Amino acid sequence: MSMSNSYTIISAQNDHECTTVRAHPRNETYHIVDYADEGARERVADLPVGSVVRMELSRAGRRSNVWCAESVETAVTDGGSPQ
Repeated sequence: MSMSNSYTIISAQNDHECTTVRAHPRNETYHIVDYADEGARERVADLPVGSVVRMELSRAGRRSNVWCAESVETAVTDGGSPQ
């Protein structure tokens, strides 16, 4: 399953490369633990909490709420400025 949507960064990428996002407008939470490539990982790592991004996510596991970021496009940063 793959889905594209707007997400707000609610927890910045940690030492284990996990980032938590909230979907718009459903407010569902997703834990991103894998990335399609190094560029996607770096784009997410550079985002501050509060940034809004468009991402395509696919399941990274069968049982948990863990996801792979297939594509990442910054929409708005926490300051409201396009990036």
